[in-house]
Amino acid sequence: MNWEDIKTAKQVVLCGNIRRAGKTLGIHHTTVIRRINGLENKLRAKLFNRTPNGLEPTRAGQILFDFADDFTEKLIVIERTIMGLDEELSGPLKVTLPEPLLNAVFLPVLASFVDKYPNIDLHFDTSLSIRDVARKEADIAVRLHNAPPDSLVGKRLFAYTETAYATADYLREKRQKFRWIGWRRETEDVPNWVKATEFPEAPVFGVFPTIAAQQSAAREGFGLAMLPCFFGDADSKLVRATSRLPTKSRDVWLLTHADLQNTAKVKAFMRFAEDALRARRCEFEGALSDN
Repeated sequence: MNWEDIKTAKQVVLCGNIRRAGKTLGIHHTTVIRRINGLENKLRAKLFNRTPNGLEPTRAGQILFDFADDFTEKLIVIERTIMGLDEELSGPLKVTLPEPLLNAVFLPVLASFVDKYPNIDLHFDTSLSIRDVARKEADIAVRLHNAPPDSLVGKRLFAYTETAYATADYLREKRQKFRWIGWRRETEDVPNWVKATEFPEAPVFGVFPTIAAQQSAAREGFGLAMLPCFFGDADSKLVRATSRLPTKSRDVWLLTHADLQNTAKVKAFMRFAEDALRARRCEFEGALSDN
């Protein structure tokens, strides 16, 4: 059997849909169909049943996919273990982090790292989905989190702070009609994070899921945004909307898997990333504002 065919069929199980599986894998849905058909022909067994809820594995399919899960885990452990022995400062290195950190912290100084290690092929992942370092979806993670997984090792660098921001015009003209720019689907009429502010009666509008979207909305005078001070203070169009001191939010973590921590290229980037982040610590903690 072709391992790519098995992985493709397993993705159909996870997605429940051939087109979504193809999109996730970055291949055309006809390729997904061809691989499944080829796998079924080799096994002489039907792997999926069509149901109102999508494609579901048959008993034969479930046996195959259970085996595939076990085999995938073993491959990941083997790959991670071998990579952990790598002393070469070359090859691909996958780093997952929030896009605002990539743009504001790392890109301004990245040339120095690339000049020093030209053979390390950096792959940055800034998707909203949390990548699993333990499953080799990334080699290094910069996380804004208060409780990272126990399977990872690294450093807690410092906590970043946040406060409310808006344009000066918005604060001057809309004081009786303030509204918060929402960042998640709220289950309460007045969320706790709103109650803790100076504007507990301002309603929350919409869902703007990224810091960049919230910041852009605030810049356009749409409302109040609760932003990390690192981004809000640096934005010339925004001012702090409150005289209160910023509050601590999440910790900034630099993480990798225990099997990879002694890999030369992982250590090189971890040193670079820590230096880049610590150099901006005062900004993360909101200490540079004139307010």
